[in-house]
Amino acid sequence: FSLLIEKNLSSNTIDAYKRYLNEYNSHLKNNGIQSISSIKQDDIRDYIKLLNNRGMSPSSISRIISSIRSFHKYLTREDIVKNNPTLNLYSPKLSKKLPEILSEKEITSIIHAIESTSQFYYRDRAIIEILYSCGVRVTELCELELSNVEFDDDLIRVMGKGSKQRLLPLMGRAREYLKEYLYKSRESFIHKTKTSSVFVSKNGKKLTRMTVFNLLETYFVESKLKLDDILILIKDTIDQKTDEGLSDLGILDMVKKYQLPLSKLYNFKIDSLPNDYENLKYLNRYINDIRTKINSSNRLFFDFSLNNYGKPLSYLKLIKRFKKYIGLKISPHMLRHSFATDLLRNNADLRFVQNLLGHCDISTTQIYTHLDRKHLKRVYDIHHPRS
Repeated sequence: FSLLIEKNLSSNTIDAYKRYLNEYNSHLKNNGIQSISSIKQDDIRDYIKLLNNRGMSPSSISRIISSIRSFHKYLTREDIVKNNPTLNLYSPKLSKKLPEILSEKEITSIIHAIESTSQFYYRDRAIIEILYSCGVRVTELCELELSNVEFDDDLIRVMGKGSKQRLLPLMGRAREYLKEYLYKSRESFIHKTKTSSVFVSKNGKKLTRMTVFNLLETYFVESKLKLDDILILIKDTIDQKTDEGLSDLGILDMVKKYQLPLSKLYNFKIDSLPNDYENLKYLNRYINDIRTKINSSNRLFFDFSLNNYGKPLSYLKLIKRFKKYIGLKISPHMLRHSFATDLLRNNADLRFVQNLLGHCDISTTQIYTHLDRKHLKRVYDIHHPRS
């Protein structure tokens, strides 16, 4: 199949539609359907049942159905086929799930988890603050160009879905942190590429969505490990009967005793241990029972997973493991949700928030009002004559 893209869709949406249609095409071919004119509604329903059986969420299935429906609509409009088998095809009913948010205190603690000695300190601090203070999507942040930043007018210009531009206020800490990054740090990354992207990797390339996801996840985990109740929760979760579990409990001992972040512990050297480490129950057990099996390195901790037993432990893998222990989600979009929710909690007009978020339909923005019933009461009191 081929798809002519006529709508003004984002590149991410186009890539997703192509992927959905390629998988749809493969399914039809595997079931003996070689001609697009022979596709029946039952064939499509069978495919949807297959997606359901795979445990795919209703929202994901709805997106796939939308791509299939658009494809068949195009085929009939261009007279490539006579009949559209999707005319009476309905998408699954979606439950209105409230967006997950972070408190201002949690976001501040995530930013404080960034080590001031890190080469990415100014960059990552600016990224997290802009995600929260400007409510941008992660793609909009990655696509931000130097020409889109207007410090004189305290604005940034972002390209949203459907290639629609919007202006957003750049004020307070977001302005301060971005300015510090641009003037103190960014130049050290771009000596080879000379890119015009605002946020770049250590190699000077435009930052990817996955990099932003990973850095946010990293500082989220580091911030949570500063909380005693989280440390207790993790200890109760870890299986101390496994080598990996005992290793992680040893790491937690050091986190609590010496206030060390995971960024310092994943490659910690055994000869750097303080003299009083023997008082730490799990760390002492790990060193005597597990660490003695590894004689090839001065490192204290290793990867004890099935396929990498005894190999150097990577920081990112350790972060993901402890995130699993913590059991809480984090994503750049949660900062966008928090941005909208906090504006409404502080009496911002719903239409104003809609424009800042770049929502075409105000019903998309209205979901944030469900997070704060006081907002609904305020609107009623102000506008209804019987209030």
